[in-house]
Amino acid sequence: MKNLIYLFTVMMVFSACKLEEINENPNVPDDVPLETLLPSAQFNLAEALGGRAFRYTNIFSQHLEGVNNQELNTENYNPDELFVGYLWDDFYAGSMINLRIMIDKANEQSAPHYAGVGKVLMAANIGVVTDIWGDAPFSEALDANNVQPIYDSQAFVYEQIDQLLDEAIEDLQASESVFSPANDDIMYQGNLSRWIQSAYALKARYLLHQSNVDPAKVNEALLAAQNGFNSSFEDLQYGYLGTDVDANPIFQYYEITPNAVIDIEFIGIMGIQDPRFDFFIDIIPFTGGESKVGEALASPDSPVKIVSYIEQKFIEAECLLRDNQSGSALASMQDAIRASVEDNTFGTLTQEEIDEFVNEFSFSGDFESDLELLIEQKYIALFTQTEPWVDYRRTGYPQLDPNENGVSASNPSGEIPLRLIYPQNERLLNPNVPSPIPNMQEPVWWDVD
Repeated sequence: MKNLIYLFTVMMVFSACKLEEINENPNVPDDVPLETLLPSAQFNLAEALGGRAFRYTNIFSQHLEGVNNQELNTENYNPDELFVGYLWDDFYAGSMINLRIMIDKANEQSAPHYAGVGKVLMAANIGVVTDIWGDAPFSEALDANNVQPIYDSQAFVYEQIDQLLDEAIEDLQASESVFSPANDDIMYQGNLSRWIQSAYALKARYLLHQSNVDPAKVNEALLAAQNGFNSSFEDLQYGYLGTDVDANPIFQYYEITPNAVIDIEFIGIMGIQDPRFDFFIDIIPFTGGESKVGEALASPDSPVKIVSYIEQKFIEAECLLRDNQSGSALASMQDAIRASVEDNTFGTLTQEEIDEFVNEFSFSGDFESDLELLIEQKYIALFTQTEPWVDYRRTGYPQLDPNENGVSASNPSGEIPLRLIYPQNERLLNPNVPSPIPNMQEPVWWDVD
């Protein structure tokens, strides 16, 4: 069970501050112990992914339809740059500032096991940031003496992600560490082997993202995936207690401000015959059929996934398909679908029923058709996560039509956004923001044909 003392002592120190406030405030403590920094960083990452990152990316991927307030602006591809800044701060002023302090402290205190965990989580944070915005501050970010960090190219950030994960694996394998995570580690309770597996799974994700830029990354991603998870029980995730003070952020969102509903596009792709349907989608009473995220992903105690066995198996399947190993690719895709059904139907199906559903999926032998099927199934299985929007931009699948009313100054063509605009504070206060500022139709670095 999580230690809530750890969770709340530092959570309030950093998560409510903007990054520039942290940088400029000499009273922000930097002497918080490792065992307090870690759970706070884990909590803040989960809250970011299950909060605003979930809403922005899932509206762009058409899992969700924004119907009110800022979600309606996002639906119309015209997000408010002030509110975009809150998402930016969710990462930089939330998990990442804690991790920067934690990694530095771990190095100072000869605690490579803490450093390794911190680097895995830092890679997960900056990976989402750069996939949302493209070029982003990293090499000079999180430095209290530099409130105007340069923007690193996305290509450079990706190099840093891979380096962080390689260093993390080495740190986690260290034979000696003065301090090591234990019960303060909410995600793995100090199990270093699991952290190593998660590092490999993240390596596989970010290597595959680069496959259109460098096809050789496909084989590298496959090798990384083969060193990752062996089952869903090993997923890197943040588990919630399901209490009033510790509940899943998607659950909390629909309890308080349900300004986004399930998009009919997602319902059409999934289909009501899918055994996960009633667990992924919940009809909202007295709304004429509008629906919200269902109990499998938005119960009070539902975990937020950082990277999972299911995602890893889809990565493996895509790598094998791109390597002309369609038989093995199909087996990996079926393993991913099977795990998704098993994990999200809570024992309501027999193994025979699950296998019957999974065995309905087969490849035709045409690469594009098979890739489309694979990405569509990944799109369903990773509902509520940020990766489907990445996959859409990488592959063009699933085939989606832009939302109506999507033409704006930020999105002049009206097509589905390829990135998010930069926050207002960055435009006004950081002279290093890219110039001219890219609109949402300018692809990020890895998004090439």
